[in-house]
Amino acid sequence: MKTFAREIIFGSILLVIFIGIIIWMALSGLQSFLPIGIAILIVLVGAVTFITQTIRKKRNLETGAPPEDEFTKLAKVYAGNQAFLYSQYLWLLIFVFNSSFIKNETMLGFGILGSALIYGISLWYFRTTGEFNA
Repeated sequence: MKTFAREIIFGSILLVIFIGIIIWMALSGLQSFLPIGIAILIVLVGAVTFITQTIRKKRNLETGAPPEDEFTKLAKVYAGNQAFLYSQYLWLLIFVFNSSFIKNETMLGFGILGSALIYGISLWYFRTTGEFNA
């Protein structure tokens, strides 16, 4: 039986780093609560995701199921393909409307988060519908 010590240590280290960043942001005298609230929300979502994935892995190992089946692998491949194609269009739109962004960092962040969002939506779509098998 595989132990989950590595996952627990990795998650603990990440949690400590994020909590340290949140404390630093709180003590640095930021004028707005919004960045601190967003950071707390991101840490909470990450912690919940990490815990659910670890529990799912443990349950699969206890039942003898493979950690990843063929359907999930195909869904990831097709979602990655679609995300890459649609992300190219997103980046084209970003560069066409680059004068609308105040800072280049904002434009870059919007593009990276948009690409990640496109991948997540594509993965959700292919996992729920399974249309890539047709």
